Amino acid sequence: MSSLQYLDLSNNKFSGPIPGRIAELWNLKYLNLSTNDFEGGFPVGLPVGFRNLQQLKVLDLSSNKFTGDISAVLSELINLEKVDLSDNDFFGGFSDISGENVSGLANTLHVLNLSKNRLSGGFLKADVFGLFRNVEVLDLRNNGINGELPSFGSLTNLKVLRLGNNQLFGGIPEELLNGSIPIEELDLSGNGFTGYINGIHSTTLNVLNVSSNGLSGTLPSFLQRCSVLDLSGNMITGDMFVMQNWGATLEVLDLSSNQLSRSLPNLTPQFVRLSKLNLRNNSLKGNLPPQLGDISTLSSVDLSLNQLNGPIPVSFFTSLTLTNLNLSGNQFSGPIPAQGSGAGELLVLPSYPMMESLDLSQNSLSGLLPSGIGNFANLKSLNLSGNDLSGKLPIELSKLTFLQYLDLSANNFQGKIPDKLPSSLIGLNMSYNDLSGNIPQNLRNKFDITSFHPGNSLLIISNASGSSTNSVPNHISGGGKHGSQRNIAIAIIVATVGAAAMVAFALLAYQRAQRKEFHGRSDFSGQTAMEDAKLGRSSRTSLFKFQSNAHCPPTSLSFSNNHLLAANSRSLSGKTKSATEIVEHSLYEGMTSSSIPNLLDDHPTTSGRKSSPAEELSRAPAEVLGRSSHGTLYKATLDSGHMLTVKWLRVGLVKHKKEFAKEVKKIGSIRHPNIVPLRAYYWGPREQERLLLADYIHGDSLALHLYEYETTGLDMASQRLKVAVDVARCLLYLHDRGMLHGNLKPANVLLDGPDYNSRLTDYGLHRLMTPAGIAEQILNLGALGYRAPELDNASKPAPTFKADVYAFGVILMELLTRRSAGDIISGQSGAVDLTDWVRLCNQEGRRMDCVDRDIAGGEEPTKAMDDLLAISLKCILPVNERPNIRQVFDDLCSISV
Repeated sequence: MSSLQYLDLSNNKFSGPIPGRIAELWNLKYLNLSTNDFEGGFPVGLPVGFRNLQQLKVLDLSSNKFTGDISAVLSELINLEKVDLSDNDFFGGFSDISGENVSGLANTLHVLNLSKNRLSGGFLKADVFGLFRNVEVLDLRNNGINGELPSFGSLTNLKVLRLGNNQLFGGIPEELLNGSIPIEELDLSGNGFTGYINGIHSTTLNVLNVSSNGLSGTLPSFLQRCSVLDLSGNMITGDMFVMQNWGATLEVLDLSSNQLSRSLPNLTPQFVRLSKLNLRNNSLKGNLPPQLGDISTLSSVDLSLNQLNGPIPVSFFTSLTLTNLNLSGNQFSGPIPAQGSGAGELLVLPSYPMMESLDLSQNSLSGLLPSGIGNFANLKSLNLSGNDLSGKLPIELSKLTFLQYLDLSANNFQGKIPDKLPSSLIGLNMSYNDLSGNIPQNLRNKFDITSFHPGNSLLIISNASGSSTNSVPNHISGGGKHGSQRNIAIAIIVATVGAAAMVAFALLAYQRAQRKEFHGRSDFSGQTAMEDAKLGRSSRTSLFKFQSNAHCPPTSLSFSNNHLLAANSRSLSGKTKSATEIVEHSLYEGMTSSSIPNLLDDHPTTSGRKSSPAEELSRAPAEVLGRSSHGTLYKATLDSGHMLTVKWLRVGLVKHKKEFAKEVKKIGSIRHPNIVPLRAYYWGPREQERLLLADYIHGDSLALHLYEYETTGLDMASQRLKVAVDVARCLLYLHDRGMLHGNLKPANVLLDGPDYNSRLTDYGLHRLMTPAGIAEQILNLGALGYRAPELDNASKPAPTFKADVYAFGVILMELLTRRSAGDIISGQSGAVDLTDWVRLCNQEGRRMDCVDRDIAGGEEPTKAMDDLLAISLKCILPVNERPNIRQVFDDLCSISV
């Protein structure tokens, strides 16, 4: 196979040495033998060696059993750009590598991975190290390399340096932190580095891990761009108020196992992207800032083993994103702030809230275990041991159908153990309480006596004959502070009053029947992005704000407010519905008192009682924002001033209720700063009553900015690049979670605030549609110019990840050209659409002719715009050549303006 250029045998079970005749594949450019059982010395059986493969650019032998001295191995490699020899048994002194050993490799090499081998000795000598001037990634983790690091100043292209888990010591070279080299990821963890980190001035550093070293001093006084910072396991002291001078890009912060003290500052204004916070095992004191749980991106918080006190902020229990909360081993007091539900009016959305683990053990919490604990439907682990909680165990514990670990030991709980605790339990500890009565049968069959004793002297276990006996001697009593520390998940209950919601949405149907533009399916089809944009904020209706109509005939769909909101349930279609039956049609997730101030409190009263959230919605004035293949979008303003968008889905295109509910809950679980969250949905008794509710964003769409305004507001190259990066980041977040957007176009990108922060909307709605609805959505995308070509001839077209990338590439072209995807452009080659025109300009060497001159204020477009155009062309390549969104996002982030 002398013409073979690409050979990939990775992830198999091949064994033995490398076949010698591989060295005769003269044209080989790519060789991947990784993750097999190849073994033996290197290069065994190759009479002419790898030096014969002069075309080879990529060599991956990782995760095998190769052995050999690293100096001899590297001397066999020439002209390669990427070498991965990780996870093998290569040995030898790293400092013994000479310039002669790497003379054929150093100039061309961009990526070198030697991690997880048996390398020893000091680091490369300075003169040898300087030869690798083009290297971008150097990975030497998990070896035995020792000594101090040399200067990295000569490696002007270095972006990733991973040296974790070696035996290095001394100070961290200044150039790795001061911005003199373009380092993006730095891992020095698990070594013996000492000294201080006074400031991190690099504008490129994104990930920094210096955990488990001997660093001392205080926290860095300056931190600009990092998204991941791990300083855990050092000897860093002082307080954390210096963090208020850091940049606002942090997503993961781990300062655990240091010597931080004093109080914890309010992080809410600064860390708007923070998702993981670990301050475990320090000496932090004082109360927790109540705003901490309000960080909208926060998913994991570990503040265990500190000296924090006071009440637990309620914001942790109303967070829409928090999945893991560990506050164990502190001095928190007061009740658990998990609010209970109203008298049958609220429904839990099963996939909501997100909390999966909650550990409040070893504190001084008191009071009852609130019934609201049953509302946290995703909870898998709950540890409340070692507190002063009392009273009866709420029967709502039986609602936690995913619960696996429950530890209530060492409290003062009394009364019976609730029947029907979840069958999912695999770990249970109720010892050292004052529980009494029979142990439920399902628990007796599954757990032994140590799950209930010592303590609980009045608990009874029935024997096989039906008689009962005390399971423990009377002299054993509850007490002590025992229990394992586990995490648990809790989340807020979000629902609505069904009858009131039915009123508002029944009147939607009435208004639809009364207004000509709402008649029939044709009103929703054929809308272009321009038409969506032009409709804009223009049409204001009284869709939610209605008046009493005493003169309408009994069969009319027009009802007065009092009629529909009467305390007793009335028939709307000849069938009597109980309050419970009506409530089943309504799930109103996100409208909590914490997320929308004054929505649940201080409402205007009707007939001497407070209004419900849905009643307020029914009075809210509304205006039409736009129409799409899915339906019509309205803005509704509540009495409190809070605004919502309500999408009224088209008739006949929506899945059946059970499947619809399952899918809408998946969509509703998405939380990201640049994504508009879905707050609620409504399933009415009639087919035309299918609605989605979300926050209203104060900002116009990208379509309006590009095509309707005389000036876009996006005149700088940096502004348009920022929009591109924001949208790509959102798509990456969705794709990483298995969620497609499916309907990507400028009308679904909102620009929020003076900084034009992009907010993505209308994502995943194809999951709610029937095949006919999906086909119509894709047809609409084709008419607008955003449909990927591989969907044109598909028998059952459906959105795909690569189709999202194609649509994003078209949006990039629109950002660059300020021409609509639906435009037909005439030129020397005849009339073509936007994508073909950009391709032609590129092929004819006129790349910059198609770039909007407003970007650079009339001057020649910059290299950044040239790079952006090149990325857009990659996005519209044939599907088998098209990159995924991660590759696109990485390429966009590498552009500098």
